[in-house]
Amino acid sequence: MSCRQTSLRLSTLPLENLLQIADYVSFADLWYFGTASHSCRKLAHHIIWHKYGIDLSKPRLHAFDHLVHSAVAYVCRHGHISSSHSSSPPPALQRSSSTSSTSSAFSTTSIDSSSSETSISSTSTSSSVITNHHVLQGVANRLAVEIYDRSPLRDWEPCLDFLVDKTLGILLDHVLLDTCLDTIPDIDTTTTSTTTNLTLLTDTIPRIKECPYSPTRMGKLITDFLTILYPTLTALFDDHAASIHHRLLINHLNRHLDALTHRYHYHHKRRLDCKHMKAWLLMNRAVRHSVLVLVRFMGTLAQTDLLTATDLRVLTHQRIVALFLVQQQRHHQQDENSNKLRSIMASLSRRGWMDEIEFQMTILLDLVRAMIGRQSIRWDADMELDLFASMLKNAVTDFMSCQSSTCHPSSSINFATTPNGDPASASATAIKPSSSAAVAAPTSTSAATTTA
Repeated sequence: MSCRQTSLRLSTLPLENLLQIADYVSFADLWYFGTASHSCRKLAHHIIWHKYGIDLSKPRLHAFDHLVHSAVAYVCRHGHISSSHSSSPPPALQRSSSTSSTSSAFSTTSIDSSSSETSISSTSTSSSVITNHHVLQGVANRLAVEIYDRSPLRDWEPCLDFLVDKTLGILLDHVLLDTCLDTIPDIDTTTTSTTTNLTLLTDTIPRIKECPYSPTRMGKLITDFLTILYPTLTALFDDHAASIHHRLLINHLNRHLDALTHRYHYHHKRRLDCKHMKAWLLMNRAVRHSVLVLVRFMGTLAQTDLLTATDLRVLTHQRIVALFLVQQQRHHQQDENSNKLRSIMASLSRRGWMDEIEFQMTILLDLVRAMIGRQSIRWDADMELDLFASMLKNAVTDFMSCQSSTCHPSSSINFATTPNGDPASASATAIKPSSSAAVAAPTSTSAATTTA
């Protein structure tokens, strides 16, 4: 069957059926489907707009956005190689007559960035799929040259700021576009069983130092791409580009954390008015999965030079803790939003509280694993590891007290602050990263609470 006949048959389907089919394919699949013919491109852009909210119908008006989206589609299609195959790069993406000028080939010979190969801080890889760094280097070279060509010779900082902001925004958006297709290693999000999450804690924490930090497939790909793009940009510009890149990366992580926090809280506000609890539970599972994907991506970034342990600590203090519904019970703000959240938590059953604390423990466990992975490589996350481990201990203590009593416990998760306002660990029991027994302490029912 020809591509024209296929696109004509697909175009006759209702939009609802097209979106149901699109749930099983990724953005890269839809992008490459759009390169087959003019009718396929029109149909693909229509589906992408309704599924992701990305407008690709005006390529000349948003030429740079098209370039970055095409770069992501290319690295998603060619950025992974099987361990059983050779590591030679695939042929460069050829220019299609049906695509815009921004979809030109990402050649692998743009810039000699051999120095960036040595500065890559690669994350752990799967035994069956590894990253093709030749492809990522070629795409990063092309994208960096496009940014350089669009920047003026003088006063280039504002233009670089704008283009890097666009680039990082699109790249980080793609981490969360297809979360339903991106599984999280070591976490089973398809179950709500209390036993499963407790088993995860008791079985994983004692062996946590023996296992590498396992990123998601898309999170690892974007992280590897950023670790290559970052030194390429700093080679074309000066050291000022490094501060711009880091600031914008933090801004976009904050943006996604704020959006997911608002989405999660709003979803729980609708629980009391929801008539179909099965649909609410499915949506709640989807929102939580997106949060876990983002936290795992942040932990993957923390294994590299792109995100420091201090950055992850500040992000947790300012953003992640605000996500926890149990934590909202400790706040005494009298605004409408805080009162609404407190009333929602007060209406939860004991099982609902335990479910929320389980979700909190899963996030904190991921942060602990991220800090252990960084500490084992760089030895600069001692304080952050103590902080996250003590937070996890307190969350487990909350869970145990909620399990053994009929009342709702008050969360003991707290950030002590130093005189300059930065979060710091104030745990009475120091947890050294060299002691596996200390990391395994959250399994005990007598875990110590945080003291000022």
